[in-house]
Amino acid sequence: MSGTIIEDVAEFLFEDEAFGNSLETFAKENCGVFTDSDEHKLEYTELYQKYQGLFEEKLESFLSTKNYTSDQFMQACQEAAEKGDEEDMNGAFLNFLLALVDYTTFVQMMKEAAGVE
Repeated sequence: MSGTIIEDVAEFLFEDEAFGNSLETFAKENCGVFTDSDEHKLEYTELYQKYQGLFEEKLESFLSTKNYTSDQFMQACQEAAEKGDEEDMNGAFLNFLLALVDYTTFVQMMKEAAGVE
């Protein structure tokens, strides 16, 4: 294994073109639902759940190629979070990862993709 599990996942999320393209395609195909209104429609939640499913599926697939389990990844994330060192690269990555799966950030991303924000 090339690095720690967090380093490997960070490299995958930042550098894997297929992963990035899959999220971009999802955004393009679904952003038409999002408007500049502050109202959060039920469709937003449904799309967020689909987005999370896509993200988790891609992450699980990557982890299995490195012989990691999702439990190992979650444990490593928890340990890095408990360590709490913001200067640590893992801490910065965890903040990025949380933003990637945060509902509010998802809505903002989709509104930007729709050109309404």
